[in-house]
Amino acid sequence: MSLAAARRFDPEARLRLERHAGDVRAVFANEDRPDDRIVELDGAVIAVDPGIEGTIDAGDHQELRVIAP
Repeated sequence: MSLAAARRFDPEARLRLERHAGDVRAVFANEDRPDDRIVELDGAVIAVDPGIEGTIDAGDHQELRVIAP
């Protein structure tokens, strides 16, 4: 499922990068958590779990660089 498809059902849908079993995964969400960092990439708003840092391959030759403060 793509973000565009998710937004047809929920216009507030956005990507969220979160930790899961030692990995980072992208999921769809419709609200941010209080401690999320918000990153914009090519018009997409991405909520990022605290502690995720480095470069994450977003596909289609895009990179999302997430650096912890």
